[in-house]
Amino acid sequence: MPDQSNVDVLKSAYGAFQSGDIPGVMAALDPDVRMHAPDVLPHGGDFDGHDGAGRFFAGIGEKWDGLAVEAQDIVADGERVVVIGRASGRLRGEGDDVAYGFVHAWTMRDGRAVRFDEYVDPAELLATA
Repeated sequence: MPDQSNVDVLKSAYGAFQSGDIPGVMAALDPDVRMHAPDVLPHGGDFDGHDGAGRFFAGIGEKWDGLAVEAQDIVADGERVVVIGRASGRLRGEGDDVAYGFVHAWTMRDGRAVRFDEYVDPAELLATA
């Protein structure tokens, strides 16, 4: 699949996330997707398949009040797509506003994400928490 098609799929998924349309995000994920977010994130962990992805998004809802994710730049090379951006929100129950930069590394196959890895600077994240 051409790079731009993969970029379009992910742009649509990020738009769906921003509007709270988790089924729209899930449509971009392969049923066997593997996801990793670092443990320094309140919603971090390893998640496999659509069930795991559902737990990942449920964890975001449990830990955050209104987590916003802004994709600032997208770089693609074949099946690999990297999204550079910024996330911000309020930690549920703590009242703290948190913002941090991220890199999301995606592997795409046949128009769907088969792998997602999130990278963050823990020092920046911990300084805002």
